[in-house]
Amino acid sequence: MRLTDIAEGAVSGLVARYVRRAILLALIGACVLVALYYVNSAASLALAAQYGPLYARLIMAGIYAVAGLIAFTVFYTTRNRALTQQGASSGATGLLSSPRNMQIAMLVEAVMLGYTLARKSGKGIL
Repeated sequence: MRLTDIAEGAVSGLVARYVRRAILLALIGACVLVALYYVNSAASLALAAQYGPLYARLIMAGIYAVAGLIAFTVFYTTRNRALTQQGASSGATGLLSSPRNMQIAMLVEAVMLGYTLARKSGKGIL
């Protein structure tokens, strides 16, 4: 079994797992959207009975506007924090600053060197 066959088997298994997880996540998202639709409908009916149809729709619009502003604020604050951390550790030195990343890089280098040496002809040995 060649090294490329092993790598292909590992990558194809990993890709298949991520595809299955993406399909499951899409199904969960669709169910959440349907549930949100029914909650919205029920809340509109309840508010319409209490305050009238116009005010019910205005209240629901206000709730969704506040939820959207909260989501935008979370997105904006996490985006800026990630950019400042990335800017502080730019380049290859930032990527290899952690011991775990350095170990992974050394393992990959050792595998590549072993693969290169295994491909050379063995005429000079023994």
